[in-house]
Amino acid sequence: MGMLLRYPSCSAARAQFPLAGGRPRRHFAPPVIRLLLAFFALMLPLQAEWNVVMCDNRRYVSVQDVATFYRMNQPVNQGDKFRISAPGRSIEGQANSREVLINGVKYVLCFPIFSRGGQILISAMDVVKIIEPIMRPQKIQNATAVRTVILDAGHGGHDSGARGPYGSEKDATLDVVLRARKLLQDNGYQVRCTRVTDTFIPLEDRASFASKQLNAIFVSVHFNKSNTGGGTGIETYCLAPRGVPSMDEESLSYSDFKQYPGHGRDPENIALATTVHAAMVRSLGLTDRGVKRARFLVIKNITVPGILIEGGFMSGSPDARMIDTADYRQKIAQCILEGVNRYKQAVAGQTVYQTPSAIVSATDPTSVPNIDKVGATPTPTPPPVGSKTSIDSSVVQAQESLQITKPGN
Repeated sequence: MGMLLRYPSCSAARAQFPLAGGRPRRHFAPPVIRLLLAFFALMLPLQAEWNVVMCDNRRYVSVQDVATFYRMNQPVNQGDKFRISAPGRSIEGQANSREVLINGVKYVLCFPIFSRGGQILISAMDVVKIIEPIMRPQKIQNATAVRTVILDAGHGGHDSGARGPYGSEKDATLDVVLRARKLLQDNGYQVRCTRVTDTFIPLEDRASFASKQLNAIFVSVHFNKSNTGGGTGIETYCLAPRGVPSMDEESLSYSDFKQYPGHGRDPENIALATTVHAAMVRSLGLTDRGVKRARFLVIKNITVPGILIEGGFMSGSPDARMIDTADYRQKIAQCILEGVNRYKQAVAGQTVYQTPSAIVSATDPTSVPNIDKVGATPTPTPPPVGSKTSIDSSVVQAQESLQITKPGN
């Protein structure tokens, strides 16, 4: 007889998803629920379990289970704060927050972290959509080779973008793109630019242009602005997964459930954001505002992996003064090259044209455990590398109960 699992809010329900011996039969589960189940079923070692907990009508798992799965040390907790680690890798965060540090780089999660019954819980959506592609990028399925980089200089023509005391965003973005184009071409990449002059290009045309390129990734370059005239720091955006609120929104809207072309590249999007953002945090010396999620047209309507970077505030100090210097803009261009190289090496397993500096251990295949074989010894890891800073999906949100039949019944 089948076992019906109904999860009242924040009550634990133990569900075993074995790797071998057949998968549980599932009935009436929405597609994205099946995706989450497939992740836990296919990726777990034999006899392992995920303890699923429902909070706010969403599926959560414990940080302890995350640590066990990725062969990391069990959590070290200080109140509502936690840290799990292994050589070269770490995840740390705090209950009632959406921010975590993964290998020293800040990420804004899809949903808040909870503390319940002495356990710290993280949403299953965040495990699948953020932690997994960062910790094991080499396991991303169907990642294409990277031969072309599409560079998008934000704004242009009559659209000046943000304005600051030293100039306009459209000029700074174009300068960075032209510098990055040369670096990338010198390293053997084909480069396509949405604009190379002070020209206005509609957002729809930029997305269409990017989607026509083969074996490509997309990087849109922008600078930030603040309505109060201040603001500081760098941030990187990739497409918010379906069923996840955009940016700093706390609640979901109808549009958050819409499927966009970019959702087909969710794992690659976060992996690319990781490598480029980590390079910027390490090299630029500004506050890490994190890897965030949004539904900007140029990243939601493309069919290739894509991100949008914000290289600082045109209106803020010290950002504005730094953006005004050629040296700083050259550094951003170099970060794009390093991030692209690192992404290419980690996701596609290709040989890079130029050995990049070690910028983020999360995308280094030598720093992730080998759990393909049960009981396998984790791959030896190099000393911790990466960006060190002192700074601080389910689509339907599991509103339907999930029916799972025990294997063998």
